[in-house]
Parts: sequence; C-alpha cells; structure tokens
Amino acid sequence: MPKDKPKKSGVAKQEPSSTDRRRKVSALEIASEWGRSIAIAVALAMLIRWPVAEPFKIPSGSMEPTFYSGDRIFVNKHAYGIRYPFNGFRIPFTRTTIWYSESQLWNGSGPERWDIVVFKSVESNAEHDTLVKRVVGLPGEHVHIDGAEGKLYIDGVAAEIPPDMTPVKYTFEPMSKGYGLGTDDEFALVPEGHYFLLGDNSAHSRDARWFGWVPGHHILGRVTSIWWPVGRWRDFTGFTGSWWWIGAWSLTGVLTFVRLFVGRSCHVREELLGGEIRRNDRLFVRFSLGVPVPFTRRRVGMGRAVARGDMVLYRTGEGNDEIRLGVVAGLPGERVFLADGKLRIDDKPVEVPGPLSGLA
Repeated sequence: MPKDKPKKSGVAKQEPSSTDRRRKVSALEIASEWGRSIAIAVALAMLIRWPVAEPFKIPSGSMEPTFYSGDRIFVNKHAYGIRYPFNGFRIPFTRTTIWYSESQLWNGSGPERWDIVVFKSVESNAEHDTLVKRVVGLPGEHVHIDGAEGKLYIDGVAAEIPPDMTPVKYTFEPMSKGYGLGTDDEFALVPEGHYFLLGDNSAHSRDARWFGWVPGHHILGRVTSIWWPVGRWRDFTGFTGSWWWIGAWSLTGVLTFVRLFVGRSCHVREELLGGEIRRNDRLFVRFSLGVPVPFTRRRVGMGRAVARGDMVLYRTGEGNDEIRLGVVAGLPGERVFLADGKLRIDDKPVEVPGPLSGLA
C-alpha cells in the first residue's frame, strides 16, 4: 500500500518584513561605522603617541618638589627629533627592552641644561624602565658634585639654577658608582652623544650617579606639563600663554557651544527626496524647535512651530530608534494620504512648499 504523504503544517513560514530587513541593514551599517571609527581612533592615538605627545605617570618621589609620585605629565615626543617606532620597546611582563637603532628618523635640537626629560633606563634590570630626570650635564662637559656645598660644577664653574626652578642641594652619594663625583675623565667627562641626568630630590634619587651617562637615543622627549591632579597643573614651556593655545581652546569652546545649543551636523547614509540629497552628504540641522538640554531629550522653550515643507531630523521611535531625515507634509489634526502621486490634505491636493515642491 502506498505510504501516506506527510501532512503539511498549517503554519506558514513567515518571511522577514521590509522593516526587519531595514533594521538588519541599518544595524550592519552602524556596526561597520563603529568599527571604522574605533580603528581610526586607535590609529590616530598611536600616531600621536609616537611622534607628537604621550602621557606618563611619575613612579616615585625622586623629582620632588617638581613632581610627586602619581603626578600625570605630558611629554613632547618630537622636541629633540623623531625616533624610530618601537625603538626601545619593552616586552610586556618582562624586563627585556628591544633596541634596533641608535639614530633617529629626524634629528632636532638636542636637550639643553635644566630640561626635564623622560628616558629609557640604561640599567637592564631596572624596576621602572621609563624614568624622568633633569638634564644637568651636556656632551663634552666635565661635571662634578661638591657634596659639602651642595652645588653642581660644570667645567669647574658652579652651575646657576634658573629662577623658575626650585633650588636643589646636590648630595655626594658614596654608595653610588661615582659618576659626577670623581675628578678623572671616566666619571667626570660626559661622552659625545650622552647626557648627565639628576633628580631634583637629590638625596632620594637613583640617577646618573648610579647608572652613568645616558645615550641621546634613550631620551623619549621633554616634559611639557603636569596635567593631573588639577590642583598641581603646571606648564613648563609657556605654550599655554601663546595665541596658538588660546585660539585652539577658543575655537573648541565655540564649536562645543554650537553643537550643544545651536545645531548639529548630520551624515546622510542613503539618497533621499528624489535625489535632492545624496548619500554621504553632510547637512547642518539647526535647533529651531527649542534648545535641547545636553545628553537628554528635553528642550528649553518650544521654538517656532513646525511648518509644512520644513526639512527635519527626527527619531523613528521604533526598534533601534533611528534618526532619519524627512520633509513635513502633514500637521497635527490633518488627514493625510497620497493619491495619484499627489499629497492630499483633508481630501484636497496640496503641494509641499519650498525647493522640494513637486516631490510629494
């Protein structure tokens, strides 16, 4: 006997609606855009940290009272030239540092006496591989610390501490290796291409007296400022008094005010309104319906009333609550529908006023 054919289920397979497809495409576009944004942000951060500027945290009190442990500083990475990328890179979770060049991509002016610099330690087993000290001896100079006087002598002449620098009493450390303490060239003459670096807290600083001369290619850059904590903010360069700094922050303030209280830029992801607006166009949307309260959906004041023909940015209120662009066709209380390609309001044909008339 023939086998009975299996009965078909009475439940029909539901096809995804156009709304679901739009949401899926929109979610993919959003994910793609976020991915690109994150990749660009990471690339920019790396490009800035390598040749421009980088933040560091002070690890100890060896530079007190100039820096205290925990202070956050910014370092100008191109003050003395541009280094090869990853030269002096320390392998994570190890004390191994990779050096592959003693030169630079571009050589700038060398460090000057009393500059505060961040550099890679010359000690292979140093607990902190990146240190901050002050340049006191330059290539070719004879340096000597007179512990009794607490003074630093350069080529036999007492070095004058700048007026904006806290006075330092340099100490003689018999437990050190003697660099800067002896008078023979091995411990007193700074070799070419090297520098003599000391901490401002001389009695509690492990510095060049222990580890000796620091090669120029170990120096990462010059300290420009303390940026945290706020109460200890300090600019070591005077740049914050320049018109570049004041102009940049003034422009940032104006742009922030415009974005929060005046209007916003809108990126168009698809062609709209019959091609009048194309994909990737950027529009400026003015907050004419009331000033939005930042980071909320509240408004201060109602602004002017919406009029037919206004091009507006709006939220769909469905699914992922997308932001869309459209033209106001109907107003509250009106009966709106399309017939024969024409907009009809309360059974009367109406054209949307403005440059988009005829597109309704």
